[in-house]
Amino acid sequence: MTMSDADVEPRTNPAGNGNARRGRVNSVLRRPLQRPELASLGGLVAAFTVFTIMRPDLFLSQDNGINVTSLAAQYGIVAVGVTALMIAGHFDLSVGTIVGLTGWAMYYFGNELNFPAPLTVICALAVGTLLGAINGIIQVRTGLPSFIITLATSLVYRGILTMKTSGFPVVVRFPHSFSEVLAGQHLFGFRMSLLWFLLVAVLVALFMVRTRMGNWAFAIGQSPTAARNLGVPVARTTITLFALSGFTSAVAGIIVAVQYFSIDANRGTGWELIAIAMAVIGGTLLTGGYGSVLGTVLGAFMYAMVSAGLLLIGLQGYWVNIFLGVVVLVAVLINQIVIRRFVMSPDRAAPDQPIGAVAGAVIFDEDTRSEARA
Repeated sequence: MTMSDADVEPRTNPAGNGNARRGRVNSVLRRPLQRPELASLGGLVAAFTVFTIMRPDLFLSQDNGINVTSLAAQYGIVAVGVTALMIAGHFDLSVGTIVGLTGWAMYYFGNELNFPAPLTVICALAVGTLLGAINGIIQVRTGLPSFIITLATSLVYRGILTMKTSGFPVVVRFPHSFSEVLAGQHLFGFRMSLLWFLLVAVLVALFMVRTRMGNWAFAIGQSPTAARNLGVPVARTTITLFALSGFTSAVAGIIVAVQYFSIDANRGTGWELIAIAMAVIGGTLLTGGYGSVLGTVLGAFMYAMVSAGLLLIGLQGYWVNIFLGVVVLVAVLINQIVIRRFVMSPDRAAPDQPIGAVAGAVIFDEDTRSEARA
């Protein structure tokens, strides 16, 4: 007897086809859920919708838009640098004080030494960058947790600022034309600080995703030991990221000093916690190795939007802090769930444990290894 073609044709398995379809759907869903900024985008849309419904007359006004974007820019510039550092597994609690000291540097170089405006800005940026680099050098040399180191330096920096200002507000005189470029309302009625915020965010984002050192930061955040074994220059990268955090804080300090024409001993107080909160809302892990500058930008706008919206609907200012605390806690929980279910593969460690294989985060060829060792 001979077998017909129908007899030898392989039979299809309906269950197998269903599993394949579900696998494709899960793969499609997994891709957007792997993005760190997904939660902050959802929160931003929800906040905008709620406040638009409750007070459309005030919330959608241009004046409120100017207030929201200005507040988001001031804090967001600092938060962008903090995000890059947190991705590498470090914290900088001195950023708020660096904001204040940079404002004093603007006064010192511009009013006391009478430097030209461009040179004054450059010197103030150098001061902030140097203060950040000092934090990094201490951390690399001592090996102490960055939380402790920057807590100590923030107290030192704040003491210096209080000493230099004698505890009183100091007027910062700056050329009007230059002040308008830094913080004037020339961006379709919005302040120029919004432009500088977006520019800083784009540059830091490109640094983190398009450069080797940015890849090294992710690797260090996952496991410094494994990264070092792969040839990553951990010390150099760490110092650079601390200097970057100081630089972004200096940019914010310059803009604030020019916008308000003054600085005082309390300038920047509490900014470090707000910056960390924005980074966490944006999807950056407190344990390092995972995060997004875009998420931090969305988190900054969400914070500013909620701050303005709560006041517009008649609530007191302390509700902003209450809401921020709840949102940070919820954001951390959501990030942990998303990472465990959609980012981490079953054979990898959980985000709160050291990850032994960093090769998945940064790929080295032989030229990269030799350059890193050099």
